[in-house]
Amino acid sequence: MKLFDDASVVGGFTAGGSGIWTRTEPTAPPTRDYTALSEELAVPLTSIVRPYQANGQLVAIVGTEHGGMGVLRDNVLKKTDGLITSESGLVLSIIAADCVPIYLAERESGVIGLLHCGRQSAAGELIHNGIARMAELGTVPEKTELTLGPHICRACYEVGAEVRDDFARSFTAEELERIFHRAGERLYLNMAEAITIKALREGISRDNIHISSVCTCHGSGFYSYRRGDRGLQNLAYLMKKR
Repeated sequence: MKLFDDASVVGGFTAGGSGIWTRTEPTAPPTRDYTALSEELAVPLTSIVRPYQANGQLVAIVGTEHGGMGVLRDNVLKKTDGLITSESGLVLSIIAADCVPIYLAERESGVIGLLHCGRQSAAGELIHNGIARMAELGTVPEKTELTLGPHICRACYEVGAEVRDDFARSFTAEELERIFHRAGERLYLNMAEAITIKALREGISRDNIHISSVCTCHGSGFYSYRRGDRGLQNLAYLMKKR
């Protein structure tokens, strides 16, 4: 699924052919799905980078020296859930199977970013850190576009009361009412709303926030951990064109 493809940026979300993006060993060959993506984007595998994610808050600025990491070779980007670059032809990628892929683009400065946002990251500082790392390369939030790719929707994401307690540390009572809702005894989390609130705090314009309506859980075509897919992932990718 292409989310955007214009003169400056191409980005998408895919389950691939088999949903296998992670090699079993650091020296193992690239997976067939990454090879297919390389061919589709007409870029070498040495121009694709993927971090070793940890549902955390760390965001790294990457360049051509990181090309192939996590795809062809071992990775220095450990416990990293966001990538930022200003370099053309470098494909940023993250894996997700219900978590929210966040695509960032500030076309005037030519800086892009891709974040892997699970509930711990949404309750934490991932969005702030991503915007701050982009600012190091000359961006301003008011000109930054933020797109949320396919992810588990508010009707599918049932959570425990302890999750609301985690979010209460960084959201007001009024915001929590928008982020969580109850259906009988069940509590549900709206990740898109939580991320939107965090993005607005960082100065991103509401007009520049775009949210995919595709749910990985109740929809079809993508893998979902909550639905029962294990060891299978979707891939989000983003590239600044040459």
